[in-house]
Amino acid sequence: MQREIEVKVLNIDLNEMEEKLIALGAEKVNHEFQTNYTFVPDGGEFENGYLRIRETRVDGKRNAIELTFKEIERDDEFRVNNEYTVNIDSVAMMIKILDQLDIKLQYEGDKERTSYLYKGQRFDLDIWDEKTYPYPFMEIEFTNKSKMDEILEDLDIDRANVTNDSITELRKKLNM
Repeated sequence: MQREIEVKVLNIDLNEMEEKLIALGAEKVNHEFQTNYTFVPDGGEFENGYLRIRETRVDGKRNAIELTFKEIERDDEFRVNNEYTVNIDSVAMMIKILDQLDIKLQYEGDKERTSYLYKGQRFDLDIWDEKTYPYPFMEIEFTNKSKMDEILEDLDIDRANVTNDSITELRKKLNM
């Protein structure tokens, strides 16, 4: 199990944010393209999380395909995800298995992600395809909650733009 402490920063210019990260000495660690498949039980939602398949391509090469259940815990500022992940061989076969278990594909989306490390924290600059989520945002994964104020100040981020919503919750707010 992997544990993530994260927030999303909305209403930002990703190019400007990338320039700020670089100016502060952040290290670029990744540029990838993803296809994400999000699932729900037939007729409802998981009580405390969501199920996702992720295909990742870096430099035109496909990485391992991952099936992840994200168990979500919340507090006022952060979303904490306990991630349970396994590698799978085939998206199509996994979708068929899940379908037989009455777990249905809710949506499929493509995302471009550029990632940086700064002060030990991970910054993902995300751009989804228009049909999945039309606005770019930055996701910040913290090693501990005490780093948030320092990081937001370093990058001059307005707290009003910080949310602990998942992509599914952001989509719901836009009636997608």
